[in-house]
Amino acid sequence: MMKAKIGIMSEALIRKRMLAIAAGKYESDASEPKVWYTSMAAVSHILNERNIELLRLIDKAQPQSLAELAELSGRHKSNLSKTLSTLSEKGFLKIEKHGNNMSKPVALYTDFEIVVDKYYEDKVVKATSEEEAA
Repeated sequence: MMKAKIGIMSEALIRKRMLAIAAGKYESDASEPKVWYTSMAAVSHILNERNIELLRLIDKAQPQSLAELAELSGRHKSNLSKTLSTLSEKGFLKIEKHGNNMSKPVALYTDFEIVVDKYYEDKVVKATSEEEAA
């Protein structure tokens, strides 16, 4: 299973980074986080202990449906569906659609690395400063 590398940076810098990438002024390197959050609190809201355990259960048990996952996890299907939707939107899992409206959850990540590194902030500031000066 892959490890998700998650970066923490201010909302303003995340926005500047995205705009600089779109303008071709900023190139992200392979080691850079692919997912960015504005705070540790925002990360911990989605990647709490219960959700990480759920992702690991999905990876280990490989349930074939949401009903099977609900049974394995002891969670109600409606609550589980909302959690899976959120994890899917954030890119931590995917939901494969199969015939007869069956949905199979697939964990994309079970391990996580949180990166709070001034290097990336400085890189964004430098790229956007050059842009603003031009």
